[in-house]
Amino acid sequence: MKDLYPFIFKRKSIRRYKGPIKGRQLKKVHDLLDSLEPLTNGIGTEFQIISNDDVKTFIQRPAPHYIAAFSEKNKRAKVNVGFMLQQMDLRLSSMGIGSCWQGIPKLKSHVKSQLEFIILLAFGEPAEPLHRKHAEFKRKSLYEITDIKGMDRILEAVRLAPSAANNQPWFLKGEENMIHVYQKIPNILKVGFIGRWNPIDMGIALAHLKITLEHYGYKPKFEIYKNPPKLEKHEYIGTMKI
Repeated sequence: MKDLYPFIFKRKSIRRYKGPIKGRQLKKVHDLLDSLEPLTNGIGTEFQIISNDDVKTFIQRPAPHYIAAFSEKNKRAKVNVGFMLQQMDLRLSSMGIGSCWQGIPKLKSHVKSQLEFIILLAFGEPAEPLHRKHAEFKRKSLYEITDIKGMDRILEAVRLAPSAANNQPWFLKGEENMIHVYQKIPNILKVGFIGRWNPIDMGIALAHLKITLEHYGYKPKFEIYKNPPKLEKHEYIGTMKI
């Protein structure tokens, strides 16, 4: 995945599209879905490419295409989907294709899967600039998302990860050869709205972390420990061993 690293620093969410992408390129997108790396093995997932005729968009502009993500029910399902589909988000950016995570639209009843629907990633030919400069990202500062020192180049990639309403629910703590990843527990007003997407956000952040660690020559491995360090008002998600 490390070839995706440069696009972490210039990807943006595209919300306006000229139209669909061409057939050969669409087939390539379809084929790439089979190569996405899971965060956690053993969780069944499915990705379908569908059109705007298959989606109820509500307040959001329709896109020419969507990737619909499905998963078997599992405590780590949303984190795993976020990790996998963010690889696709960055890959689309590398191909000159615009994309945007969309949590509000719903599938129409004729779209079927034996697995549970999780979220959509919209994509198509962009009708706005595809990339942005690093300085144009509006994100929390590093000290707000981590207490790790001396790894700013790696942690900056996590800081730039997209999230629902840009709320960045992650915090990273370090031990020797380990980065512990935590999700901020949303307040009661956000649990039903932004909070339901926070596990997906965590998967996205973990994708950025793993891609960047690989870029810098590490061989990271995601593990879940029974007794991780505690962090007040946060839920432990897992640890990236380096």
